[in-house]
Amino acid sequence: MNEDGGVLERLPSGIAGLDVILGGGFLKGGLYIIQGPPGAGKTTLGNQICFNHVADEKRALYATLFAEYHARMMQHLSIMSFFDISKLPDQLTYLNGLRVLHDEGLKGLLAVLRREITTRSASVLVIDGIVSARRAAQGEQAYNEFIHELQLIAIATDCTVFMLTSAQGIKVTPEHTMVDGIIELTDQLTGWAAESSLQAVKFRGSAFLRGRHAFKITSDGIVVHPRIEALLARPSQPDEGIPGRISCGIEQLDVMLGGGLPAYSTTMIMGPSGTGKQRSGSSF
Repeated sequence: MNEDGGVLERLPSGIAGLDVILGGGFLKGGLYIIQGPPGAGKTTLGNQICFNHVADEKRALYATLFAEYHARMMQHLSIMSFFDISKLPDQLTYLNGLRVLHDEGLKGLLAVLRREITTRSASVLVIDGIVSARRAAQGEQAYNEFIHELQLIAIATDCTVFMLTSAQGIKVTPEHTMVDGIIELTDQLTGWAAESSLQAVKFRGSAFLRGRHAFKITSDGIVVHPRIEALLARPSQPDEGIPGRISCGIEQLDVMLGGGLPAYSTTMIMGPSGTGKQRSGSSF
């Protein structure tokens, strides 16, 4: 609920299975971590969220904090069906903040991100390689303040922020305790086969489908398959029940059953040969 008592506005990822897991998508203006080992699909997921967002004529900013050239990233993404070069750079802008981080530190990086979000009216920001910001921080307190300032920027600009990191598991660090949600991607071997799974480790302000859910990286990007037992754990509508009983055809058995068999139910009669199963069925 928001301050007015209404429902918090959602920002769909555009990935159907992921939005189902999150109950409709991310919360607008939130700060989220997407974490996992190298090669798990974090960069693909971050870009896919951006392209899905700008497909609706909105604006997004993708900031990288590592030395990889954006041209190489574009080559890898160009085979994906969600990639649309016509959205660059007016609706989706790529920014390399590594030089700013090196020359001006965390405060300089925050100033650039705030300026770019405001100037471009971006409503989604992806920061790829947040571990570089941690390394550049002069102590734990400085990094804590950096995360806090990012959260303030997200709230003030109504921009949903995603931080991509290679961290794994639950950690007691500033970013893990302060963010609104954590999405973890994992990739593990089961025998000879590789299995990829996604888990919402933390998600403030909303119910979500707990546990791990399978996903795969295809030419359409990341495709998520919510676990069936989690998806159907809550009924889509209440079971009203149907009152009434039906006689089984044997008077004393009806008395024992409290008036007969429940209507619209299934009952099994079992026992060894010769105990009267067929006669009971005939009576019914």
